[in-house]
Amino acid sequence: MPSGELLAAHRASGARQVLSATSEAPSSPLLRAMMPALSTLMRWERLRSFTTRHLARVRVKAKERPREHSWGHAVVTWTDGETREGWLRLGDAQEYTGAVAAEIARRLLAGEGRPGAYTPAALFGPTLAESCGATYLLPHRDRR
Repeated sequence: MPSGELLAAHRASGARQVLSATSEAPSSPLLRAMMPALSTLMRWERLRSFTTRHLARVRVKAKERPREHSWGHAVVTWTDGETREGWLRLGDAQEYTGAVAAEIARRLLAGEGRPGAYTPAALFGPTLAESCGATYLLPHRDRR
């Protein structure tokens, strides 16, 4: 499922190819089989508006967080076969998302940006995530 993280990783890394996985995408065999047709149908404005209106009415009950941390995981393989792996650990992902937007605004107002169009990670580097409470875990270096 394409996401902002995938686009950011692709642009920041300069890699020819970036693959992404998410636990948020529907994973049942029936839904996976239906997704291409549903994607095509959702291009129809009336159906998209109808669906959006009905989804907006859905009420979700608050519940306990299922785990203490949220995680991001990356495995990078260079053309020479070198592979590196790392994890980004953070607390509540929704709070983190808001903290990142606020930190970007703070840095831009402080004049820390530079002219041009950048993803936040390309503009501010790994310190952006760390300043918002995330921790990088880089286990070990691997050659495959």
